[in-house]
Amino acid sequence: MIQERRFDFTDKDLQEIFARSEAADVVGINAFEDKFLARVEGGGNLTGFTLPWVDTHHLVRMHTGAVSLWCGINGHKKSTCISQVALHVARHATVGIASFEMKLEDQAFMMCKQAAGSDRISHAYARRFYDWVQDKVCWYRALGGVKPLEALGAIAAMADRGCKFIVLDNLQFCGVTDDIERERLFCNQLIGMAEAKDVHIAVVHHVRKPQSGGDEYLPTRFDVRGGGTIVDQAHMLFICWHNKRRARLAEAAEMGMPLNEKETKLLEEPGFKLVVAKQRHAPFEGTFKLWEDGGQTFKKRPDGRTVLVEEV
Repeated sequence: MIQERRFDFTDKDLQEIFARSEAADVVGINAFEDKFLARVEGGGNLTGFTLPWVDTHHLVRMHTGAVSLWCGINGHKKSTCISQVALHVARHATVGIASFEMKLEDQAFMMCKQAAGSDRISHAYARRFYDWVQDKVCWYRALGGVKPLEALGAIAAMADRGCKFIVLDNLQFCGVTDDIERERLFCNQLIGMAEAKDVHIAVVHHVRKPQSGGDEYLPTRFDVRGGGTIVDQAHMLFICWHNKRRARLAEAAEMGMPLNEKETKLLEEPGFKLVVAKQRHAPFEGTFKLWEDGGQTFKKRPDGRTVLVEEV
């Protein structure tokens, strides 16, 4: 009987204990008055950082105080995509990038090419980009794996420097993916950090190896590595998928190799898909078809041009 009472959560004494311990978390509407009124004034309009493609702005927004996951098969241009997104956000707010796979100069070079929408960068343009990006992007100087507290510390440091959109690339290097519970706690800390610092944290992550289909398989939310809670905790989930078969055919066509009718038809399809698999604060879920362009960029229409950083 005593053992049963210890877990009887309707017991009056336990209810009083819980009420006292949770009192600090029970607030009136005055505690979030400003955010409430701002939400009312905004009505049904989406707020937050946009993606680089204009016709997505009314469908997707990345607001502060939230965490987004950017997932995909290894080699499917997740880092390339999030770099273009970060560059776009940098036009409006300070961005922080913690990449554990690329050297700082390589990250900056890719972003410079994306700003120009070209694979060939002149020294003059590089200098203009250098001047433009000075107070718009901060990089965390680290290469290789870091401890969880180091990753969280980097985010806090970038937030304290004024960064409002922070990229963590990628979760595999943060020392938590070998244990589901540690990964869950780390992701919970990321959400707490985003809320406390009023920033948006974009986390790059991998999906499990496809059981069949290989690179042609388009992952879903159920393919994200780790426990299911990582997707449950995140506010947004993006799936990045690069059409490898089309890319190989495009290279063959450039080399003058003959293609059959089916292969030629495939070249008319987009080279990249960005799937919005979860969006907690907006109803849209769906796929954006993107075409590859110069400077490691993606554009919304095959006959369009990449959104450039006009100020440079």
